[in-house]
Order: sequence, then C-alpha cells, then structure tokens
Amino acid sequence: MKNRYSKLTLIVSCLMALFPVNVFADSSWVWISEKRPFDILPWVALGTILIEWLSIWLKPKTGNAFKVLGIVIVANAASFLLPYAFLKADLSWYGTFEDILDSGPHYIVSGVFLLLTLLIEMPIVYNVLKSNVQNKKKLQLTIIISNVVTTAGVAIIERLITEGHW
Repeated sequence: MKNRYSKLTLIVSCLMALFPVNVFADSSWVWISEKRPFDILPWVALGTILIEWLSIWLKPKTGNAFKVLGIVIVANAASFLLPYAFLKADLSWYGTFEDILDSGPHYIVSGVFLLLTLLIEMPIVYNVLKSNVQNKKKLQLTIIISNVVTTAGVAIIERLITEGHW
C-alpha cells in the first residue's frame, strides 16, 4: 500500500513539474500564435476520447465497444467539453469565459484539470463498467492511466500550438 502512494506521489510531482506557473507583475500577456487553447479543444477532445475508449475497452476487456465508447463520450463531455457551454456566458466582472482565456496565459489543461477530470470521469466510467469486468482494479488503473496520459498529451499539444509571451 505504501508503495502505491509513493508511485502516485512521484506521478503527481512529475505532472506538477510539467506545468509550472510563473508570475510577471505589471505585465500584459499577448498571444503570438493565431490559435488559442479554446480553438484546439474540439480536436484534442476527439483524440482523448479515442485513446481513452480504446484503452478502457481493450485493456480490462470490458466487452461491448459501443457501450464503452458511449460512456467515455459522456464522461468526457462532463469534464472536458463543458467549458463550451460557458464560452459566451458572462461569468464575472472579467467578462465571458473566452475573454478570460484571451486576457492571459490561461491554458485550459493543467494539473488542476487532471484532478477535476479524474474526480468527474472516474466515478462515471467505473460505476457503469464495473459489472462488465472481472478485475475491477485493472479497470480503475486503466481509467486513471489513460486520463493521465491524455491530459499530459493535451497539455503538451496545447502549449506547442498556442504560444504567447509577457
């Protein structure tokens, strides 16, 4: 049990190192690329769904591919595509969600996003598919690993395609 916590601590530490946050006082952020994080969200969401679907369907052998695909889509919609619902909503004195994203280095995917993704997706996918597998731990581990891999991949892609500076 102690070994698992050590591994989890190592994984979380590595992810935190991938997503450092710098503070530049009295500076303005300027996007220098044509693309913004929100622009690439639909494409990386499709890739994420594909990777998670295949890994959750094939690794713990959950059976019905279409059922797994459906639940992965629903879980990802709950955690990954939800910001689109708020794109034009006036959220605060800062303006719309889109205005907030354009005003600074607000990448959508980060370590906090991974935590929220796991908190939302894990119960949805696990509770629906646990009756379809013999090894429930393998299902849990596959859900966690596939989400860590896809979230880290999306964060890297997001930072490579959308660039800015202070």
